[in-house]
Amino acid sequence: MKKLLALCALALTVGYVQAQTNAGGMMFGGNIGYQSQKSNWGVDREIESKTLTINPQFGYFVADNLGIGLSVNYTHQKNSDNIPYNVDDEATSSETILAPFVRYYVFTPNEKFAFYAEASVGIGFSRTDPYYSDEDIKGKSFNTRLSPGFNYFFNEKWALDLQLSGIAYSSNDPNTDDDAENDKSSSFKFGASSLNPSLGFRYFIGK
Repeated sequence: MKKLLALCALALTVGYVQAQTNAGGMMFGGNIGYQSQKSNWGVDREIESKTLTINPQFGYFVADNLGIGLSVNYTHQKNSDNIPYNVDDEATSSETILAPFVRYYVFTPNEKFAFYAEASVGIGFSRTDPYYSDEDIKGKSFNTRLSPGFNYFFNEKWALDLQLSGIAYSSNDPNTDDDAENDKSSSFKFGASSLNPSLGFRYFIGK
């Protein structure tokens, strides 16, 4: 009898897990990171770099297992340099990337494991206040990506999210006020070099 009740409870849990990706459900994710680094150049010169990254994500399931959403990636970096001849010993830069995405889930027979494919397009805007100038430098970027990944559902609310870079294209113009072409760059990644995994968590709210 106890085994039967346990099996029934497990079946209800599995069914509820899958219900989190039904139409009308929502998912939340993201990360916050901070990094500080110091390096010495010679006897009297020290460079310090501090970087803050905030990346909230939100998705809404428009159909069963099919979600659409938005990822916002904000990065702020501050560099301090005590070199004597610098007029300004601090340089700052910030970038905001808006990336709408589409994600589709396919559950395995285990049903706590689900594979997914995600397509996203990101547009970024950057601003840099350099050491050598009082004028800000504005930049822009574009990227698109098709990424495979999978979720492991701990329960009906939380899931571990592992995503690979997959196929990705990006372009970057660090100075939009400069007509020169030599400062622009672009890249395309596919194959073994693109298998750069990212690990995170997702919080689901079922309908």
